[in-house]
Amino acid sequence: MRFFLYLIIMCLFSACIEPNDPISENDIVDLVVYQDTYGEALDVDLTDNAMIVAANYQGFIVYDLVRNSQNNITGIDSIYNDFDMASDMGDNRAQQVTISDNHEIAFITDIYDRIWLYKFAENSSQYVDNYLSDCYGGTWLSTAIDDQLDHINIFSLVKHSSSEDDNGETIGDFDQYSTSIVWKRIYDISPSDLFPELNSSPSCEFTYNFGILPDKIHFNNGLLAVSNGELGVNVLKQTNEALCLNDSNMPIDGFIATGDIVNDKIICEQEYDQYYNPGLNGNYEPSGGFYPYIFSSFDLPGEVSSILVRDSIIFAGLSTSNGCYMSLLDNNGLVLDKLSIANGYTINNISEDNGYLALSAGHDGVLLYKYFGGTNPQFIGQINTPYSNNVKVDGNNLIVSTEDGIYIYIIK
Repeated sequence: MRFFLYLIIMCLFSACIEPNDPISENDIVDLVVYQDTYGEALDVDLTDNAMIVAANYQGFIVYDLVRNSQNNITGIDSIYNDFDMASDMGDNRAQQVTISDNHEIAFITDIYDRIWLYKFAENSSQYVDNYLSDCYGGTWLSTAIDDQLDHINIFSLVKHSSSEDDNGETIGDFDQYSTSIVWKRIYDISPSDLFPELNSSPSCEFTYNFGILPDKIHFNNGLLAVSNGELGVNVLKQTNEALCLNDSNMPIDGFIATGDIVNDKIICEQEYDQYYNPGLNGNYEPSGGFYPYIFSSFDLPGEVSSILVRDSIIFAGLSTSNGCYMSLLDNNGLVLDKLSIANGYTINNISEDNGYLALSAGHDGVLLYKYFGGTNPQFIGQINTPYSNNVKVDGNNLIVSTEDGIYIYIIK
């Protein structure tokens, strides 16, 4: 009797572990390139012609890509490796990379230390100061960009700690170890520009302060998703106009934006004007930033370890074998629909493109789905790799960042 009870329990448990489709890996993908990065590959981003790998203590590595007429990657060629970004500070690691497609600039995050910039367009002059300056005394955790034709908005999740300088701008204003969204807009983005923040405006803008749990952000289509540890996800919504709001987040009468961010901020936030008349005493947020309140917030059954925004869907990869949740938001930030996939797997990273959804699942490699929007992905199969830190779908190309280097597959 105990034996049969054991069998029943094991069958029920196995049914909860998905996907369990027996499709052979050889029927899903073909391996076309393996590249040893001489260290752990943590992240990757690419364009039509270039690929940049965040290779942990090996720094970041830049590759030229060779593609065929179907846009499939057939080969790569290493052209640059900065493995000594700043040997005199921190741990000198490259852990996250985000590329501006419009301007061929890579933003490489060394968590807690710096955000490095590298231009990879042909005949580019590298920045003299090839990193972004500190903002609100925070140490960086995660970076996202809003890639526009004439500028780039750079959104950062930063942590405030007791080791920072306290001049009324850091710990004096924020709880110790709390996190904040801060951002800046840079215009010096041409191949010949030498100083990235020479004309930045805003140069350092505060948007919202969170607790200690957030550690990942992702931006798409006007929404900034912020992981919130065991408490799920918070979402901020972008504003396309300058805001001057009171403490109740209502617009203040009398504020007229001029487009001069410095002057508008003074007008909105001053307590008194030059004649000592009462000022607006409001909270200012430039166009391109975010409403200073949470647009959407929802809990999930596990700790969020990765996050992705596609249109109005928030993908959240969960730790400790809790899979991935897809949450569809309406125009007011309410969750209309929710779906759990990859139950029984820990999800380190999520990527979507060209009708495919890929989940990086650590020791379980990569889980691949057919996906055409909404909350209805169709499982294709599982790809076995060394420990998978990150995955990127690019057309029919699947690029996996692993503990042993980069694996590039073509999806059949």
